[in-house]
Amino acid sequence: MKRIARPYAKAVLAVAGSLERATAVRDELGAFATAFASALGPFFANPAVPLLAKRSALDKVTERLGLAPLTRRLLQALLSRHRLGRLDEVVAGLTDELNRRQGIAVAELTTAEPLEDDERGELQRVLEAKIGKKLQLREQVDPDLLAGFVARVDSQLFDGSLRGQLDRLARELAEA
Repeated sequence: MKRIARPYAKAVLAVAGSLERATAVRDELGAFATAFASALGPFFANPAVPLLAKRSALDKVTERLGLAPLTRRLLQALLSRHRLGRLDEVVAGLTDELNRRQGIAVAELTTAEPLEDDERGELQRVLEAKIGKKLQLREQVDPDLLAGFVARVDSQLFDGSLRGQLDRLARELAEA
C-alpha cells in the first residue's frame, strides 16, 4: 500500500466502526473518484483557485451526490492536505486494507482466452485451497500464453500455461 494511502485507510477503518460502513465509504470514494478524474480534477488542481472556493464547491458536489458524512469529511481532509489528486491511491489503499482484514487476497489471473463461469469458479476454488484464503480475481487475457493460465497472488506464482510448460521443457533440455 502506498505511503500516502495507509494513514487514510486506517483512519477510515477506525472511525467507520465496522467493515460494512468502511466498505460503503470506499464505494462512495470510488464513484466520486471517477467523476473527479473526468470533470472536477482540473478545478481542484488549479492553484489559482482559493482553498475556500474549493471547499465550498466540494461541499456542494458531495451534498448533491448524497455522500455519507464520513466520506465528505475524508474528502475535505484530502482537499485541505492537497491530496485530493491522489484519491485513486486512497481508494486502492482502503480496498487493500479491507481485503486484508477480511482475509481476502487478490489474484492477478492471466488466461490465454476468456474463461467460462464454471471454469473461473473451479480455478478460483483450486487456488483458494492452495493459498488458504478467499480470493478476488482480477482477470486479463493474453493470447501469447497459448493455453492455460498464470496466477499471481502476493509473491506466489502459479503457472499452468502452455507457454510456461514449453519454457520449462526448453530449460531442462538445455541443461541435459
